[in-house]
Amino acid sequence: MRRAWLVGLAVLAGGCGWGTVDPGERAVFAHWGSLERWPACFKEGLYFYNPFTTDMWELDVKVQKLEVKKTTAASRDLQDVHADIVLNFAIDGDKCHLLVREVGIDFKDRVILPAVSEVLKQATAHFPIAEIIQQRAKLRAEILDGLRLRLTRYHIIVHDVALTDFGFSPSFSQAIEQKQVEEQNVQRKEYMRQQAEKVAAAAVATAKGQADSNLLVAAAEAQGNLLKFRATADGNRLIRESLTQELIQFKTVQAWNGQLPQLMGSGVVPFLNLDLGGRKAAASPGVQKQSLDDDASLPALRMRSVRRLDDDDPRRSDAMLFHYGVSVR
Repeated sequence: MRRAWLVGLAVLAGGCGWGTVDPGERAVFAHWGSLERWPACFKEGLYFYNPFTTDMWELDVKVQKLEVKKTTAASRDLQDVHADIVLNFAIDGDKCHLLVREVGIDFKDRVILPAVSEVLKQATAHFPIAEIIQQRAKLRAEILDGLRLRLTRYHIIVHDVALTDFGFSPSFSQAIEQKQVEEQNVQRKEYMRQQAEKVAAAAVATAKGQADSNLLVAAAEAQGNLLKFRATADGNRLIRESLTQELIQFKTVQAWNGQLPQLMGSGVVPFLNLDLGGRKAAASPGVQKQSLDDDASLPALRMRSVRRLDDDDPRRSDAMLFHYGVSVR
């Protein structure tokens, strides 16, 4: 009897299936290929089932990454476009059994990949080839909205989409490269032109500064000369206004070296005419020129030589200032 129970338990254990559902996963059970008996998504846990009548599928409901390489599309101007797309999606954890029933376990190949290709073609058809890269953000937004609209009906949640790479036809790529080269040449020429303008502007500023400096120097020199001329004119005016006959006679006496000329003509020598406190020194009109040939007169001339006039010593003012014929009155 005991042996029969053991055999029964062995047969029962051998025919019983079991499975575990990990966190972030869901389980779907089909009885004889139908989900009608258990229309639900089973959460984490340990499950036993009859492997002869029941199938168990485990589905990942975490965010998944699907990378689609070299998806072909066309631009609005009928240029070929090749794009690499990365899609982040997740299965609705409460309706995963509907996904299995309506689409199947191979839902990636059945609905996601075709949707990515179709939405990309629709989005790129709105842009000319030259604006696809420039309007990348707008193109990405259209693709994201299109995928959400298409995949939500299959209980697939689209979180994000990324356009990782773009490719174009060889002819268009060559044209882009040539255009970039031309733009770089234009930019280089524009840079050289701007540099030349800066150099020219600096030269003009330097020349203007030098010219202004020269003008300031010339103006300063002219002002200095004008002030000098004015000072000279004012000095001459003051000298002219201060000149008197007595001062002229005094300056003449100061400049005289005390020597008489060796040869004289006839008449008196009107060398000085000074007013010395009411006394006047002048050439005596009654004195006649003595002959220079008379040797006897030479000592007398020497004896009658006088000292220079000195205003500081009035006693010396009475001295004879000239040769014979000069007296003080």
